[in-house]
Amino acid sequence: MNDSCQLPRRIAAVTEMHGLLKGYYEKHSIDDHTAFCLDMAAEEIFTNMVRHNESAEEFISMTVDVSDDRFRLQWIDRGVEPFDPSEAPQVDVDRPINERKPGGLGLYLTQSVVDRVTYSWNDGDMRVDVIKKLGVRDV
Repeated sequence: MNDSCQLPRRIAAVTEMHGLLKGYYEKHSIDDHTAFCLDMAAEEIFTNMVRHNESAEEFISMTVDVSDDRFRLQWIDRGVEPFDPSEAPQVDVDRPINERKPGGLGLYLTQSVVDRVTYSWNDGDMRVDVIKKLGVRDV
């Protein structure tokens, strides 16, 4: 099953996004822990796109693809500058908070609650994919 939607480029659209995702969780009997992890990753990626990507496009595409063993979310943000999250400095979570530099914690948390995050950029289109295995509770 693979469905796509267009989310308005504004932080308030997070509520709409969570509502859409909740429908998939219910339809596919996704457990609360997995749903929490997916919600956290989805919110972090979407809000980062809204806050940090300059774009002429007023919508961000989100695709949901659910199979027996995985839940995949994909966002496409069109007309943006390249930014590869994998090249961002690593967050030192062992340092006291007052000694840390701002930024990167959301990406760190996202990567810690899902199984895979991939990024690509081609001709102005940023694509971020998140995969969470189903039936595996490792976080």
